[in-house]
Amino acid sequence: MPESRTCPDCDEPLVYAFMDTAGVGAWKLGDGFNTTPDIAHYICFPCGRSWKQRLDGPLTQDIIGDLAFFSCKNNDCGAPLAVTQWSPIPTEIEMACANGHAYRVTASGDELMLVSNANPRT
Repeated sequence: MPESRTCPDCDEPLVYAFMDTAGVGAWKLGDGFNTTPDIAHYICFPCGRSWKQRLDGPLTQDIIGDLAFFSCKNNDCGAPLAVTQWSPIPTEIEMACANGHAYRVTASGDELMLVSNANPRT
């Protein structure tokens, strides 16, 4: 797991979410597709922003992280998600969109993901 970071926007601790590969960059360099994860994705739940870091480069805004954690997963929705239950423990965070679709953060190994919350709190 990558080392901890703070959010460039609000200075709160970033939460490591998942690793990804920059396959297209390797392709452009003539190396074929990269199969070694080299991009760490981070989430800032307090301010609702996602950040990525390739290798040891700077943190940059992360569209993939935004889609994974701040967009509704319902096929007919896609509305922005907001934190509805905050916790300093990421796996206790719950999120929902304005259309009532609810999710919770869960862990799979070292990585985080959103899953549908079958029993949303009312």
